[in-house]
Amino acid sequence: MNRSGDSGYHEQVIWRTKWFRLIGLLPLIFFIARLVEYVQVGTPSQVLWMCHLANLLLALGLFTANPAIIRVSALLIVFGIPPWAVDMFVIRIITPVSIASHLGGTILSLLILEKVRMKPRIWIAGIILFLLVQQICRMFTPFDLDVNNAHKVYSIWKDMISNYWLYWIPSVLVVSTAMWIIEKVLLLVFPEKKNGE
Repeated sequence: MNRSGDSGYHEQVIWRTKWFRLIGLLPLIFFIARLVEYVQVGTPSQVLWMCHLANLLLALGLFTANPAIIRVSALLIVFGIPPWAVDMFVIRIITPVSIASHLGGTILSLLILEKVRMKPRIWIAGIILFLLVQQICRMFTPFDLDVNNAHKVYSIWKDMISNYWLYWIPSVLVVSTAMWIIEKVLLLVFPEKKNGE
């Protein structure tokens, strides 16, 4: 392979360079800032919300130059924006750190995907990871915080559905469908390169 003339090769390895890996410091800072904020108000377990863990996962993917981890984390970060926006409207609590971690994480993940590119069926790993984290939260986080909707019906639906598991089943279908749609959009914007990894 001609390294000097093959632009595809350049795109394939750029995310393995030291400077590109160091970008992982940004999502790590987003995660740590959110953790500090939660610790200050006495609710550290809230850092287990999937949108925050996705920033941590993105940092891990960048530090290790692992494209699969980067893609899954980017999908989860983008997926988290609509629920976050709804939650901010419902609870009326918005902080600069929250805005920076969500919007900053989204912008950063999209910029990174421009280099790493998207691949199909990433949404399957995304939903598996989400459900795993959700059940961990169900076992180890306070009921009242309802981290990742692991304990109870979301407030805007509680008047319509009283049973959590009747709520959980369709919610999993909605989450899965949403991730699938987001993946399709990301594939259109950042299509996989034939000679890419």
